[in-house]
Amino acid sequence: MAPTPFLTIIPQDVDIAELQAGLADDGVVAPPEMTPAIAAAVSQARAEGYDVHFVVTDAIYPRITYYRDIATELQSETGGTVIVLGGNYVGSSSDEFSRVELENATDNLAIHNPPQAAAQMVDRMTGQTDVPWTVLTMALIAVVAVGAVIARKLQLRKGTGVAPAGVTEGSVTSRPGGPDSTDQL
Repeated sequence: MAPTPFLTIIPQDVDIAELQAGLADDGVVAPPEMTPAIAAAVSQARAEGYDVHFVVTDAIYPRITYYRDIATELQSETGGTVIVLGGNYVGSSSDEFSRVELENATDNLAIHNPPQAAAQMVDRMTGQTDVPWTVLTMALIAVVAVGAVIARKLQLRKGTGVAPAGVTEGSVTSRPGGPDSTDQL
């Protein structure tokens, strides 16, 4: 489990122990009418091998970092991934997904509809692939380099290469002492 950061701030109206107890049975703390749909998203994540938990609150905190702090505090005890869907923001903490993956999953999230947001988060988090960006970048550089070499060879073959400085098409230069020079004695 990840250690809880030193500077997490938990709002006074949040009872972490109560939330931990609520997450223990089905991984969901939400209003009763939302719980079945969110529990379905949790089940989907678990079927794919991820331990995901959701907390839904309608509280609107003055700092959006409070949602992440709540998720971090809960995740330090539960492990896996904890998502806090708040009244105006989403907080998350995970030892299964990177911060980038979590943040990408929150883009254009239907936060006004927590069951839909939970399903979106699970789909986005579990559907992401690890793209080997270094390998892809190196391959693209190689393709560009090979393309440049081929283009240069074709250019030289057609005779449209760049002439050396001072030489123009059709001009002949002579060297001193060459056939065009006159030697005076």
